[in-house]
Amino acid sequence: MAHQLFRLSSLKSAALILGAAMSIAVGCTKSIGATLSGAFDRAAMVDGGVPTIIKARRIAGVGIAVIRGYRLVWTNYYGEQGPGVPANRNTMFNTASLAKSITAWTTLRMVSQGKVSLDEPIAAYYVHPDLVGDPRYRMLTPRIILTHRTGLLNWEYNYKDKKLAFVADPDAKFGYSGAAFDILAHFLEKKLHTDFETLVAKTVFSPLGMTGVSMSRKAVFDARVTTPMNSQGVYEAPYTTTQEDWHRGGWSSASDFFVTVDDYSKFFISLMKHEGVSKSLMADMMTVHSSFVGENDWACEDDASLICPDRYGFGLGYLVFDYGSDKLVWVDGNDSGENALAYFTKNAPGDAVIIFVNGGNGVFATTDIVDLVDPKQKLGAYFRQLINRHLHPKPAP
Repeated sequence: MAHQLFRLSSLKSAALILGAAMSIAVGCTKSIGATLSGAFDRAAMVDGGVPTIIKARRIAGVGIAVIRGYRLVWTNYYGEQGPGVPANRNTMFNTASLAKSITAWTTLRMVSQGKVSLDEPIAAYYVHPDLVGDPRYRMLTPRIILTHRTGLLNWEYNYKDKKLAFVADPDAKFGYSGAAFDILAHFLEKKLHTDFETLVAKTVFSPLGMTGVSMSRKAVFDARVTTPMNSQGVYEAPYTTTQEDWHRGGWSSASDFFVTVDDYSKFFISLMKHEGVSKSLMADMMTVHSSFVGENDWACEDDASLICPDRYGFGLGYLVFDYGSDKLVWVDGNDSGENALAYFTKNAPGDAVIIFVNGGNGVFATTDIVDLVDPKQKLGAYFRQLINRHLHPKPAP
């Protein structure tokens, strides 16, 4: 059910609650981004600011990690994991679409091992039952799915009849789709004769010692998983092992990804080192293949607080903002009860920031926290611009 960062329904709902709330964020500058090398000297400011953000934005809890020189140098936790339970190192946050970063990396690892080609037809191994009669399905490849150019809507529930159908030809234009990632995961299962969760565990989780992580909701993690908080600041029913069973196989390759801050840090460090992925494929991953130019929901507009990238959009499963002299690579997740963000820059590949938020107003909180942790980073200004545009649209000419 997770969508990309700025799901309009979530923003509009949150706007009714937040109204004209005073901005908490530190002002952004016009530099491309902070180089995070060296000691993290903003810990006191973050510790002082995040509790205020939690209260003002009506969220439950936050987990933050700062990585420098490929090392996890600072983490902290604020607020609650659930009613009366403080967020802590063992908390498994629902990070929504960060699941896609795991699926993408697993695919790229298989490509680097020569087991999968980015450009082979998905249909040779797996055909989605909703699309079996459409010849355009034969056009789908792992590359087209990873770059969000499938011509499919986000999920089955976005269609009136709750069945997938092409709304555009594959590879014609950008169109964000979580369902397409599940198609990719089933393709991997069929071709490699391995259950998807097992493949991910063997390829990514186990080699990195990630134990507080799961692509599906499991009862064994009940005491560690966040209880979602809605945009009104009210806890919803805790996740159950059957709540997300609408995903084929019980798991999702695209949403409801449960992980601790520490474990996702292990993954992100491995990613920045491109462990198990060739240098050329990593460069391909960090190249904009699916542009956001002309996409109203994603467009960047230069103003006094922001310089837009030369090119921006999706690489191979990851968002890329290309400024010419540097690149910002990032992933995010957003749903009605959670938000997550992780990013690094090409010029400082061993440095990264990870922010997990438990709360339906996570988009707003994450934006504020980016400005606290990394005030020179352009993402804060970009997020705020998109939020303002969606909440306060300009009248039609």
